[in-house]
Amino acid sequence: MKYSIEIGKIIEGCLKHDQIKVINYTKQLINKLEEDGELRAANKFNRLLTNQSETTLSSMGAKAIMPVDSESRTVLADIIYPDENNIDVILSKNNEENLNTFILNYKNADKLNSLGIGVSKTLLLYGPPGCGKTQSAYFIAKALKLPLVVARLDSLISSYLGTTAKNIRILFEFAQKMPCVLFLDEFDAIAKARDDNNELGELKRVVNSLLQNVDAMSNDSLLVAATNHDCLLDSAVWRRFDYKLKIELPDVEAIIKMIDLFAKGNIILSEKEKNELATAFEGLSGANIEEIILKAIRKAVIYDTEVSKQNLYEELFLFRGVISKNIYDEKTLLKRKANFLRKCDEKIFSLQVIAEILGSSKSTMSKLLKEKDD
Repeated sequence: MKYSIEIGKIIEGCLKHDQIKVINYTKQLINKLEEDGELRAANKFNRLLTNQSETTLSSMGAKAIMPVDSESRTVLADIIYPDENNIDVILSKNNEENLNTFILNYKNADKLNSLGIGVSKTLLLYGPPGCGKTQSAYFIAKALKLPLVVARLDSLISSYLGTTAKNIRILFEFAQKMPCVLFLDEFDAIAKARDDNNELGELKRVVNSLLQNVDAMSNDSLLVAATNHDCLLDSAVWRRFDYKLKIELPDVEAIIKMIDLFAKGNIILSEKEKNELATAFEGLSGANIEEIILKAIRKAVIYDTEVSKQNLYEELFLFRGVISKNIYDEKTLLKRKANFLRKCDEKIFSLQVIAEILGSSKSTMSKLLKEKDD
């Protein structure tokens, strides 16, 4: 049945006398009806909402009332609404395809529900730091035009016995009152294996609470979690996720896009130069690449010089440890840089290209690369 998610949530809200949930999902239904050209039905539901008292509608307001820790009164999450979700997300082709599969699964919820299959509602993102797990959550919310509810880990975890488990329940209940993507970053902090002998009983209670809340989620709710340490997760938590996606390091194509994004127009590079630089950046996370590019730009601004590709390579050499603080000999430094570039890809980093990057001659590069290391 079409609009099954919204209708199901509205009925659920009515049965639980949850007026806020009814209003939120009715608005979501109106938006979908308008997108599909069902203006008559959309106007009908709009009139129903409008006819409600001003007091009723103000209970929801333009922005949702955030859940708070009962002890400290600190806010448990932040909401990024679709019109505020302006983060540019660049992913490898493989990562983007896998995320789009998850997104299409939700967009086709009506078809899946009509077949009795149900929607995959949970996604676990894992992989090394700085590879785009957080950005992937933004990507999903933006594609689905849903608010992103980002849990505040520092508020969620309490020093008071039993409060962390209570906070998790409050957060999950809040996320089911409105169409949204609930995002739990640094997930291992509340989902660590319960057989860890070094952990106290409180963590076990937290994990048990987490499992109960995930199980109690409506089939139409969306949960995205991210961790750098998937090996630490409790096996029962791992099984609760329908989709598990390892976010890989960016490929050359994604790195080229990152160079354009992070350079912010401060340096003009040819496609050939971008491809060379992207090849040298391979194996780094998006966060690492951003750090290198921004450092190069900052130094150029501070010393009042133009940003050049040589600046970018110098920062890369520093980041990779090619340039060592205890090496002062210019010839040794030049040789180390040349060897590094050559090992990245001999076809792309020819003697001529290396010479141009390092401000030397092709013959000098040839001699240095033939020399044996000391």
